[in-house]
Amino acid sequence: MEKGECSSSILSRLNLDDIEAVVWEPYHKDGAGRPPTNPMGIFKALIVKGLRHIPSDRELYRRLWNDPELRMICDIEDEEKPYHPSQLTRFRKRVGPERLERIMNGIIEELVEGGVIKGEIVVLDAAFIKAYSKRDPHDDSRGYSDPEARVGRSGKTY
Repeated sequence: MEKGECSSSILSRLNLDDIEAVVWEPYHKDGAGRPPTNPMGIFKALIVKGLRHIPSDRELYRRLWNDPELRMICDIEDEEKPYHPSQLTRFRKRVGPERLERIMNGIIEELVEGGVIKGEIVVLDAAFIKAYSKRDPHDDSRGYSDPEARVGRSGKTY
């Protein structure tokens, strides 16, 4: 099975109705102002990015220009421009970590119930964690707040 077939079949197995309500919460559906870019399409693009192991938003943007199957999965019409990396970033900020966590918990539950994944281990990305450490005044090679951290300069050894 090809990677594209795998991601589209996984997305087709998911019930996206509950997810759609959560994704649309921070967006307006009518009234004054420009209509928002399809939040569900952006969400699907981010899911496919993870499923296909696409390393960056820029690479996803490039693939959205060139891959008609990927455009179809992400609800992008033929004459429409793909989702720009800045739109993906704004989507993440607007939806926020709390809503994304609710969505991911629902997806993981569905995937476990459907037998797609086992659900034995959950791994989190450290992108939301800010970690700063200054040098220990007594030992210049160790961190002060994290004694196990080795502190050095770029170009030296670490």
